[in-house]
Amino acid sequence: MKCEEAADFVSRLCDGQAIPSEVAAHIGTCDVCRARLNAYLEIGAELRRVASLELKHEVRAHDWKKVEQTRPNWWSKGWESMRVPRFVFALLLMAVVLLGSSLVIVKARARNQATVLILTATPPSGDGIRCALSLADKNAASCESFGAERSFAFRIISENGDRIQLGVRVGPGAAALKEPGKVGLSMSDQEEKEYWLEPGQKLAIEVPGSGPIVLTGQLMDHMPSLPFAPDAQMDPRPGELRFVSPVLLRDNEVVQDLGGASATATEANETIEFYAPHEGLYRISRSPLEGSVEGDVRLGRVSFSLHGHSYKFLLAAPVTREKHVWVLRDGNYEAPKELKEHGFLGTANVSYPQGRSPSKN
Repeated sequence: MKCEEAADFVSRLCDGQAIPSEVAAHIGTCDVCRARLNAYLEIGAELRRVASLELKHEVRAHDWKKVEQTRPNWWSKGWESMRVPRFVFALLLMAVVLLGSSLVIVKARARNQATVLILTATPPSGDGIRCALSLADKNAASCESFGAERSFAFRIISENGDRIQLGVRVGPGAAALKEPGKVGLSMSDQEEKEYWLEPGQKLAIEVPGSGPIVLTGQLMDHMPSLPFAPDAQMDPRPGELRFVSPVLLRDNEVVQDLGGASATATEANETIEFYAPHEGLYRISRSPLEGSVEGDVRLGRVSFSLHGHSYKFLLAAPVTREKHVWVLRDGNYEAPKELKEHGFLGTANVSYPQGRSPSKN
């Protein structure tokens, strides 16, 4: 008899079953088969020992009844043809079940570690809007985006399992206002609607006059360095003008710090709008505006001179691919009352002198 033929009977012998005499004789004289038998016995004893550590009650003797089964199923067929001890297989199944349960626990723990919701709003046309909303800090649980066509405000209201309740406000953009170039809209005047968002799923919201926007969410365990960039890339695209966490210095003294705010101008007639209380509104453009001064761009720094003072915008990311921008200060600008003492950052459409509108290249 060959060892391969006797292997199945070694498993049965470990289960306490009788085996043919010729097989028993072979195992008794074959060193390979006896080594396999001893290995099975050692594995079974060790598994029983480990399982005993987990028992919470006393193990009592039990009389097992034999149940006749006329139609063998896949389980019984596999049980009969198994070439490892059956109790070993049963303990392995228990280990698989426990492993599956641990995966659920790990998933739940990963969800509990999330502290930031990256919310992306995609309109029917144009670039998407990206906000980072904190699940742990109420002071960072909201964001606003002022665009040319539409303005949005989002905030986290509550959580329920894997779902997050959002408050959403939609208002007109800068192009819809009677005063050209006006920004700093008060979103508190807009009606807030509540929605439930499940991260990883799409949520369509109807916006009157412009079609639906699609909200998607992604959970993170930290606040990203560029929370408002649509794809979080460091380099600006061609024709893009971007301000991220701007700080305005005058003669090396801080005039206004809008850390955490971000605005991106992508259209040819869009400008960045930076408002500082008691200073007025600064418009930053890729092409000259009437009365503007030229500013030098060095990665995340814009330097310019105005009325005998040296100014610098310090940014947390590169501003534009171009070497120069133009800055126009409006000292008579009247900000909405809610923003007069805080400052704001946004974008707005402007009218350029004929032939001076910037290109998209």
